[in-house]
Amino acid sequence: MMSVTDMDGLTPMLMCKGVQTAITFYTDVLGFTVNGRMDNIGTSGWAALQNGPATIMLARPSYIPRAELTDGRFTQSTYYYYLKDVVGLQARVRDKGYETSELMVRFYGLKEFEMLDPEGHMMTFGQETDEPPTPE
Repeated sequence: MMSVTDMDGLTPMLMCKGVQTAITFYTDVLGFTVNGRMDNIGTSGWAALQNGPATIMLARPSYIPRAELTDGRFTQSTYYYYLKDVVGLQARVRDKGYETSELMVRFYGLKEFEMLDPEGHMMTFGQETDEPPTPE
């Protein structure tokens, strides 16, 4: 029986000053391959990379507030959870008293919501959809 808490995967989204430079590091040095990329979104692009079962996303989205650097480094990352029932999980999270963003269908075909966990970590939950993008 499926539950709204069933997940298909978790991928950290690492905030980057320059996505293109980060792609070079992860592919040339750590052996990742690029599974998808959009070079003209956000402030320096987006990419999905994989090395065996390990996956990461590299991004500098314009819709996430610019992260402060601490000792010259980003301390912010977003944990991206792939779900089977994003609407159900958002309702459950809200029923338990936590705040979330509104559901948005992004141009890349995922319905998503964001929230902070109690420790301040940014989490994005998404599910594939054929729905048209939400007007911004």
